[in-house]
Amino acid sequence: MPAEPLVLLPLLLLAAVRGRGASGAEEPPAPPARIGVIGAGIGGTAAAYFLRQKFGRDVPIDVFERREVGGRLAPLNVDYEAGGDVIHPKNLHMKHFAEELGLPTLQRQFSPWGIYNGDEFVFEESGWYVWNVLRLLWHYGLNPLRMYMWVQEILDKFMRIYRYQSHDYAFSSNEALLHALGGTSFVQLLNQTIGEAMQKAGFSQKFINEMITPVMRFNYGQGAHINGFVGAVSLLGVDSGLWSVKGGNNLVCNGLLSASEAQLISGTVLSVEEKPRQKGRSGHPAKLYEVTYHSKSGLTTELYDILLIATPLQRQIANITFPNFHPPIPEFSRHYHQTVATFVHGRINTTFFGYQDPSQFVLSSIFTMEHPKLFINSIGIVSPVKKGTAAEPTLG
Repeated sequence: MPAEPLVLLPLLLLAAVRGRGASGAEEPPAPPARIGVIGAGIGGTAAAYFLRQKFGRDVPIDVFERREVGGRLAPLNVDYEAGGDVIHPKNLHMKHFAEELGLPTLQRQFSPWGIYNGDEFVFEESGWYVWNVLRLLWHYGLNPLRMYMWVQEILDKFMRIYRYQSHDYAFSSNEALLHALGGTSFVQLLNQTIGEAMQKAGFSQKFINEMITPVMRFNYGQGAHINGFVGAVSLLGVDSGLWSVKGGNNLVCNGLLSASEAQLISGTVLSVEEKPRQKGRSGHPAKLYEVTYHSKSGLTTELYDILLIATPLQRQIANITFPNFHPPIPEFSRHYHQTVATFVHGRINTTFFGYQDPSQFVLSSIFTMEHPKLFINSIGIVSPVKKGTAAEPTLG
């Protein structure tokens, strides 16, 4: 019998592991004795939910989390979301989760935005849709329309993932999954910047500088040098129909954890070690995974047949070691980009942006181009996620 896998679970592609991918020639493996999941964000809690559906109620599932359930979806202690605050309308899993858990949703309301280059606004949105479209075409030609079509093509390819999942089909790597979804061009997005990808697709440098770069700065605090696939996903945020969960998107994570009937273990995972062992009456070799973690009761170890890692493997986030793996698991050497969000309860000094009369300033979001004198990436109005907190919006 084949050994059970250790699955490294990327957050974006979390549900691709729903299938086990076992060959049909062999006898189906027995259900695992115990399953562990490291990370209680949307990746880890959704994985626990799917695993419960796959293996039934008799298999114990443990979910490790060193902080608060929700990961990037967890609100700050001031009740404002600084991470995943909106959900795309074609995210079918999140739509299903909200419906299954009975969570009310909120549609994102229209709010005018502008793009500031450090000296003036190069574009300001008005409340008139047709006028906005005409101005975009005047400034950038067909680039905005082509961008919408380009992003929709990427989204249509990515939507194929649901068909694979419905047939319990699994992939052994991100590259294999992306190739199945969109071919070689899809995989190439992993190895080029969003600027390079869009230049290759024929977009003008002016459009990249004045539209694409500000969107990347708004979402990730970076420019057009960000990874191509990440940048393409970021551009999906310009679509209409974005929504969120009333009370905070982290309620999805808490609901999934409860629905999975998994045990939440509050502690910091230190290491995962591969432990070969004879298993079953046939004596076939099997691999178990020993998790060493630190909790309030001290240093503890647990053994699992299946272990999923749903946390970024970066030392500042999850400093986990992997001794005795064959072949060895390489250390994740790249650094995560750190973005600082500052929340201010106040009003914008509109004179900084050239508006002497504050009543004439109607923008809710300000995107910025790269400029040496600018000390901000973006400004946006945000509202608290819970009732009974702040009555007025806050600048974030």
